[in-house]
Amino acid sequence: MADKVLSNWYHKVVIYLIFLDFFWSVAALWVDMPKLPDIPIWAWPAVVICPIYPILLALVWLKIYRKQKLNKYLLAFASIPSAIFGVLALVYYQMLMAQNGFDWRDFGQIFWVLFYSGQGWWLILKYKFRGLPILAVCGYLTVKFILDYKFLTFGYLEVGDIAAENRVLLFGLALFLLAVLSIFALIKKTKGLNG
Repeated sequence: MADKVLSNWYHKVVIYLIFLDFFWSVAALWVDMPKLPDIPIWAWPAVVICPIYPILLALVWLKIYRKQKLNKYLLAFASIPSAIFGVLALVYYQMLMAQNGFDWRDFGQIFWVLFYSGQGWWLILKYKFRGLPILAVCGYLTVKFILDYKFLTFGYLEVGDIAAENRVLLFGLALFLLAVLSIFALIKKTKGLNG
């Protein structure tokens, strides 16, 4: 009986996460849309983060809900960057507000990013990862972080608003988190829910 109640509760949470992630992906695209013309089109897949990762998470949750086998690349691309950007949001928005003053919008964005970051962390802790998908994520995010640094975007589209020395720290932290989290995902011993 307790297993059935837990299973029903879990499935309801997964359904809510699917809908919330789809909703937030569309909302984030609407917020980012006015800023995209300032970025070369070829860089969009690497620069834009808030519309991309929630939709990937929604697809992961949809597979889990349907009890389908998870694609290891989808799992890696949905969870690892989401987890990293949650930590970076805590640092980035603090830097931004320390320099420019408190802003309710920036403060609220911390929680929005933490919402999908928490999902990424949960998936990393719960599922088994393979080396090649992690390597693909590392390559993609390394290129993304270099483009963010070069074009002053960081995906939040406002890195130009923080001091140059803080940009270097943010770039270094991003690469450090990528290395540590990727190694953790690769070596942890969790078998995962889907074997």
